[in-house]
Amino acid sequence: MAKLSLGSQIQQILEVNGESFSVRVVYTDGKVFDIPLSGIFSKPKHLAAEILRGNLFERCFLESGALAWPNGLELCPDAMRMWGQEVKGVVKKSPRKKRA
Repeated sequence: MAKLSLGSQIQQILEVNGESFSVRVVYTDGKVFDIPLSGIFSKPKHLAAEILRGNLFERCFLESGALAWPNGLELCPDAMRMWGQEVKGVVKKSPRKKRA
């Protein structure tokens, strides 16, 4: 497993998939991760269950570099990065925007 440096922050949400309970995000260092969240949402409890009852999964947003939902659930970006690193072949650099 790659070495994890703590203090990671998510810079952008690229894709949210409510069917597979996954998100694709870009971290501040430019790396892109597909992060499976099915471990939390396949048998939800407490705040995760509220998200599913209210059909809020796809309404996630960034709050101080963490993935968050309107009901107050926030996921640690360092833990999410670890989960993303466990999935084979998904770590890549974010495409650089060309300057005009």
